[in-house]
Amino acid sequence: MKKNLLLLFMRITMRIFSIGCLFYLGLGVGWAYNSDAQIMKETKVSLHGEVETLVEIFNQIENQTDFNFVYENALDKNLVLEIGLSKSDVETVLEEISRKTNLVFKQINNTITVAKKTEATKSNAPPADLKVITGTIVDESGSPIPGATVLVEGTGIGTATDLDGNFSIDAPAGAILVVSFIGYETVKIDVGNQTKLSITLSEDESSLDEFVVVGYGSVERREITGSIASIGRQDIVSEPTYSFESLLQGRAAGVDVVADSYRPGAGATVRIRGARSLVAGNDPLIVMDGIPIAGNLMDINPSDIESIEILKDASATAIYGSRGSNGVILITTRRGYSGGTQIEYSAFAGVQNISSRVDLMDAETFTEMQRDAARQQGSYTTDEALFLDWELEGIRNGVDTDWQKEAFKTGFQQNHQLSVRGGTEDTKYALSGTYLDHKSIVSNNDFSRFVGRLNLDQEVSDRFRAGVSAQVTTSEEYQGGNFRDLILRSPLDWPARAEGALSSEFAVGESFPTLALDRDLYIDRRDRTRIITNVYAEADIIEGLSYRFNFAPDLTYYDRGTHTWQTSTASVANSKTSNILYENIVNYSKDIGTDHKIRATGLYSVQTLRETGSGVSVRGLPFEQQRYHNIGTAEETTSRSSYLNEWALESYMLRLNYSMKDKYIVTMTGRVDGSSRLAKGNKYGLFPSMALAWLLDKEDFMSNNSTFDELKLRASYGDVGNTGIDPYQTQGRVQRVGYAFGDQSVFGFQSAELANSELRWERTRQIDIGVDFSLWNSRVMGTVGIYEQRTIDLLMNRQLPPTSGFVSTLENVGATRNRGFEFNVSIVNVEAKRPGGFRWTTDLVFHANRNEITELYGGKEDDPGNLWFIGQPINVYYDWQFIGIWQESEKDLANSYGANPGDMKLKDIDNDGRIGADDRVLLGSDVPSWTGSLNNRITYNNFDFAFFIYTTQGINIFSEAGGTSLGGMINLRRGYNLNSRDVDYWTPDNPSNEYPQPRVRGHDYSTPMGYFDASFVRVRNITLGYSLPDGLLDRLGLRKSRIYTGVQNPFTFTQFPGLDPEGARNHDMPNYRTYLLGIELGF
Repeated sequence: MKKNLLLLFMRITMRIFSIGCLFYLGLGVGWAYNSDAQIMKETKVSLHGEVETLVEIFNQIENQTDFNFVYENALDKNLVLEIGLSKSDVETVLEEISRKTNLVFKQINNTITVAKKTEATKSNAPPADLKVITGTIVDESGSPIPGATVLVEGTGIGTATDLDGNFSIDAPAGAILVVSFIGYETVKIDVGNQTKLSITLSEDESSLDEFVVVGYGSVERREITGSIASIGRQDIVSEPTYSFESLLQGRAAGVDVVADSYRPGAGATVRIRGARSLVAGNDPLIVMDGIPIAGNLMDINPSDIESIEILKDASATAIYGSRGSNGVILITTRRGYSGGTQIEYSAFAGVQNISSRVDLMDAETFTEMQRDAARQQGSYTTDEALFLDWELEGIRNGVDTDWQKEAFKTGFQQNHQLSVRGGTEDTKYALSGTYLDHKSIVSNNDFSRFVGRLNLDQEVSDRFRAGVSAQVTTSEEYQGGNFRDLILRSPLDWPARAEGALSSEFAVGESFPTLALDRDLYIDRRDRTRIITNVYAEADIIEGLSYRFNFAPDLTYYDRGTHTWQTSTASVANSKTSNILYENIVNYSKDIGTDHKIRATGLYSVQTLRETGSGVSVRGLPFEQQRYHNIGTAEETTSRSSYLNEWALESYMLRLNYSMKDKYIVTMTGRVDGSSRLAKGNKYGLFPSMALAWLLDKEDFMSNNSTFDELKLRASYGDVGNTGIDPYQTQGRVQRVGYAFGDQSVFGFQSAELANSELRWERTRQIDIGVDFSLWNSRVMGTVGIYEQRTIDLLMNRQLPPTSGFVSTLENVGATRNRGFEFNVSIVNVEAKRPGGFRWTTDLVFHANRNEITELYGGKEDDPGNLWFIGQPINVYYDWQFIGIWQESEKDLANSYGANPGDMKLKDIDNDGRIGADDRVLLGSDVPSWTGSLNNRITYNNFDFAFFIYTTQGINIFSEAGGTSLGGMINLRRGYNLNSRDVDYWTPDNPSNEYPQPRVRGHDYSTPMGYFDASFVRVRNITLGYSLPDGLLDRLGLRKSRIYTGVQNPFTFTQFPGLDPEGARNHDMPNYRTYLLGIELGF
């Protein structure tokens, strides 16, 4: 369940102040406090009136004292009471309330908890034959819970846990202990003959309002006015993975994650509510512990994450201005706490194999296909005249190589993390180190990474705090060569043929892709080091007013070296990126009476980025064994380059939040961003937003409602900007060109692009309407919403006439629109009343988005050259439509189109008797119609079981890998032969209407056969775990211990014929099935 920041604060407070605290039962009022806590009997209050609601009385006491009240949402806070005490002490007031209601109060330090009376408080008769019962109470992570209440049911005997969660109580044999703590589910323990207990409490999300990080602060979940999705620690640890993007897929409505490749260390494309920009970028902003980070998301370690919040609408993202135009993902990492030290070790390891294969031709079928192609051309006489020498050798020797089998092997990955968290009242720390090693299912494609992280928070004084968050990531990645050509190699070829061969020994245009599997023959090594730091200082200026300063440098160093033995070529490249952020933040909080709350946040920040890089490529190395480490000795330098990029962003932001009666909430935000990438006079833009929320469950007409625990309507409207373009677009760049004068070459420079001195902000205006609900004591919780985004002043490259001397120029001349529907619900299907009983929960996520271009170049004219069409999604396919195969009976008609029987038949859209550019049609989009997921978790006693299903529907893709256009089916001879899918192709004796005849010289229109429905349903994860029982943990000296096993990607259901419908559409590295074993230990 999601971590509750308020609960965490309370736990820390309890640890510091609650050593040896006792629970007192009297007239419904109990207390346990240290020397710093106020005493209810000695604390006077003045009540405004004699007849007031319960919540009004609590608010008056809180405003006049240091006490704060904590109570369940289900409590009737609007109950009207006639107290008759205008001036009295707090204890007397609460005793009077207790006499008039069924409520009991408990003081632990300055916190007063409120609960309904139970049978445990109605009888104060002490039982006989008491014995001492001792025990420890912890939460689900094994952390002790100080201040938890332990009562003997049916008696007045009670106590509270100490700093370490320990308790001791006198109880009769066979007694029932009632254990409770605010924010946790109450449990009953049948003592029996036991004298020592170990009790674990589970968090109860319905008992307290959860605090949610919203950017530059946090608010109670009930007070959120924008569209925000949360991913809690439980979901984060439920799927063992080292990829942050993989962790996001299917977990939140409106968030689409598509793997670019499944090569180890490869990233993914993340989109929040679709794509909206053509050239300015659609990647969301990632903010970790309040600091925006960019670049490779592989630098983010999922094991360090406590929670993730995804800001989707303009109201929520407006505080980040132009950087948040594509949505914002907020990451909160695990931090320290006071009250001791906890050491945790976790590890998982798994073996991997290919989860799907392409049905390719074997050697016999492949050979006959080539003969059929030659027969179709009328050129086949003998095999000796058709095949190359090595192919004839393969035929004679019965060679039938399965290159997929040669390419794929068993992969292995392991991940280890050791963390230490803890601290004192003044100093809190969290230190972790994580090592990953991933050996791919394809040789020479490996990835390793180490992430070290330190979070340190220091209470310098009562009014001043400081701290640092620092992360160091180092990674080493190896990428192999042309994977596509490897698995599609001719089955007549064999791996050993290239051993010891030089480039000159291959046929013209031929290379041998298996060389890329051997690191001695081909190497592409990429090393990255990244240091992300945030140093902060925070001061309370006056009551309700605080100031915070952040200094956050983000440094990345990158080196790459390549060497190819076959061609004696090598290259080196390096870059350095410095991204520095300075932030000044002011927060103000003020309660006016009991009905009005004002919260304000102000920000001034400056961000600067500087990136430099250089590279050189050479050919003709005298010492191949030195790889790319001695390129200065090469015979020829084929290329050299260097670059510098710099930009800056200055920002001002003000956010105001107003709440009236905890029912009506307004949030207004205004942000001004100034970007160096835009033209003079247009550099600064104002981006406002407003959001409204109405908590219907707090209205009087809902007072007798027994269905809804929470029902909130919210609506928002906002404006955000985007300048995700390369620097210097307003200035115009030059490029180096060569000229021939006689027998000499000279070099000069010419303009590379036409500068635009009027570039301005690309703006997205968004409206969002949603409902948040909780039913039947939080058995069903969820959100449903609709939205519309309109992006105007779209940055895009306008094509220029040849007479201009330029190809294009960047202008603000377009518009797009996104409309969508989101739904997510969490359901407690079954929940046993006893601790450790059967519990089954389900999370369901659904998202549908419609993206379309509404304007191009200031009008409604399509741009087929860039595949941009009015009323259509940004990414579409525009091609000829395949409608079958020309048959012998259609020979004359086929000839009129320049085709023959056995060739592809394309639709003549304009009926002009020929196939031309005007006959192309829209064939779909690679943007899904909808995505969804289903996540189930089951726990019983010490066992836990989970399975996660993800689906993408209504998506079409072009894939050379899936089609027959790869090899002999379309184009037989390419210097060396590529295999094809084993399909029932056309011959005169086999008049297929699905696949054309193979042709030596290829077909004129081959692409129409490469479009496929790539919808799929994938079982992403199945996990079974077991946690050791408390008694065994005590004997082993452990705080917690869990072992688990699982399988990732065991099943994928799809009609796509290639390796994978997601990350391997064109025979890139496909997805794989992983069998995992893991362990979690706590000390």
